[in-house]
Amino acid sequence: MIINILKIFLIGLIVLGWAGSCSCRPSGEPDEEMLLTDSILAVYQDSMAEVPQKVIDVFSGKRLQMQDSVCFYILLSNESKCYYYLNRMEDAFRTNREVIRYCTDHVSLDRSRALLAEAFNNQGVYWQEQGERDSAVSVLKSAVDILQTTRERGVLTSVYMNLADCHLQKGDYSWCGFYYRRALFVADSLGTGDRDHFAIYSGLAKLYLELENFPEANEYFVKAEQIDHSCTPYERYFFSNTRGNYYYNTKEYEKALDWFRKADRITDAFPQPLYKAIVRGNLGEIFILSRQPDSARFYLDDARRLFGKAYAQPSFRYYMDGLYASLALLENDLPRAEQLLSHTHDLHQVNPLYTYYNNRRMEELYRKKKEYRKAYEFKVKADMFNDSLRGVKVKNNLAEIDFRYRQDTTLLKMDIQLINARDEMARWKTIAYYCVLLLLLFLSASLCWILYRRRKREKQYWTQTATVNRLRMAVVRNRISPHFIFNALNIILPVFRQYDGLDKPIRLLIKVLRGNLFFSEQVAVPLKDEIQLVREYLQLRLLGDPDRIRMIWELPPEIPDTWRIPSMSVQIPVENAVKYAFDSEDEGACIHIRVVEKQACLFITIEDNGIGFATDAQNGREEQGTGYGLKILRQTIDILNSRNKNKMNFIIQDRSLLEPGGHGTLVSLVVPLDYTFDL
Repeated sequence: MIINILKIFLIGLIVLGWAGSCSCRPSGEPDEEMLLTDSILAVYQDSMAEVPQKVIDVFSGKRLQMQDSVCFYILLSNESKCYYYLNRMEDAFRTNREVIRYCTDHVSLDRSRALLAEAFNNQGVYWQEQGERDSAVSVLKSAVDILQTTRERGVLTSVYMNLADCHLQKGDYSWCGFYYRRALFVADSLGTGDRDHFAIYSGLAKLYLELENFPEANEYFVKAEQIDHSCTPYERYFFSNTRGNYYYNTKEYEKALDWFRKADRITDAFPQPLYKAIVRGNLGEIFILSRQPDSARFYLDDARRLFGKAYAQPSFRYYMDGLYASLALLENDLPRAEQLLSHTHDLHQVNPLYTYYNNRRMEELYRKKKEYRKAYEFKVKADMFNDSLRGVKVKNNLAEIDFRYRQDTTLLKMDIQLINARDEMARWKTIAYYCVLLLLLFLSASLCWILYRRRKREKQYWTQTATVNRLRMAVVRNRISPHFIFNALNIILPVFRQYDGLDKPIRLLIKVLRGNLFFSEQVAVPLKDEIQLVREYLQLRLLGDPDRIRMIWELPPEIPDTWRIPSMSVQIPVENAVKYAFDSEDEGACIHIRVVEKQACLFITIEDNGIGFATDAQNGREEQGTGYGLKILRQTIDILNSRNKNKMNFIIQDRSLLEPGGHGTLVSLVVPLDYTFDL
């Protein structure tokens, strides 16, 4: 249920085995020392768990009065248990190893073998406390083997109970039931009394509670209640807490509250706060379920305080975070609940049942936040966990019944399991073979695709290179006539200087020709230089009639040098508009040039109110030079776009198709500011 008390519950079980394990005298030991040892244990046996430090002081003083004998190590063994109760695990292991060393050196003595079995039993408990359950099972089985060779078997019941508890923690419920019944059989055979029976009945009740076999669990609880007069306070505490868990699982919360309060009262005399912390956490959850948030918060805060350093353990922290989240949900503190439920935990160290509860809490959280899709997702997860847990419990129930009634078929079932394991291994080998085959096919297909893409890119590169070379050759051929004219004008310019009014036009013509020649050799030029070239061209073109075409310039106050565009991308559309857009009789002819920066791009438009681009094309007025200039410009832009992620756009549109009653041509150029002009 609430907090997994399995690893603490085992203490109540092993106390019983420890209680009467040192009462027999080995041959050869002085009667005085053995009597002294027995009397000391009789006085302090029940005090070891309640006042362990006091018992350590007494035992240490008494050991100084003894020789290096079995009795000396009997007291040392019991000191080790006291260190365990104090949670001083290093000291517990250290002293227990000294006992094991001594007994191993004197293994020929019957009493030494019995004490060695008891030391192995202690070591199994300590390993179990550290979470090393496989090591605990191994050493406990060694204790059983040793006890088979001795006459002193009083600790055998405790060993079997500890083995059962180890398997209960591991989830091996069938083996847990097997060892509890072995312990019951030994207790009946040895006639050890009600104390062993109380612990065994409590353990079986816990087993069936875990299996959710509530009728069987209640039957063993009732049997234990009938003999609880002979148990120690620690055993009574574990029983009361487990009984409260039983009523919690059967949703009888008032009865659960009574038993938890009884356990809480018992822990008042305990030196360790951990036991009270567990009960306080259980009480807090009951008050949450009873919708009493103030009481719940009081007990949860007290539990967190009492846990101390143990609160950092993943299982305790995960459980307590879940309870605080439930409290936050009860108080509609949804941000707090979400924060607690979103903490990261190592789920390998957490009871899967807690994960189921937390998925339910997440479902409730998102349902209250009206995020029904997420709420449904966690509901599905919780249902899957629940189904899985139920499936495991059904399986464990069947396994426990099988152990209970069919132990003679164990070997047969192991053979069947071995055959199934071999079949499973063969199936996985087949799956692995096909997986490797699919992987090889995938790698082959990937390699082919990479080679195909590389070949395609190489082909595209050489195609583009050929196109660029072809365009450059065309530019060279087109430069022959301008070069000739430019050189001729330079020769005859001195002659024209003697005529007033001819010097300036000729110089302007030379300047425009020089600019065209320079720009034709460039892939890209600064926008500022392109605008200056267009202005000089218009000044030359409209020299005879400057008012024939009205020019509207809409430019930024200052054009940065970093703004670059493909060369002639403004000059060619303006030249086309001047040459072809207007008839000589047109009045109100206008060309509007606009440059705007927005959305990390340059937007350049050249707009005229002439006869229109489509009409131009239909009337066949596009000359070879103009058409060739646009063709080179488009191809240059296509090549540049292939080198850039963000593309440049160059569009020519007839205004009559864009707006009713409109006429003329709209040329749009969009250049990203991070555009690269490298070929």
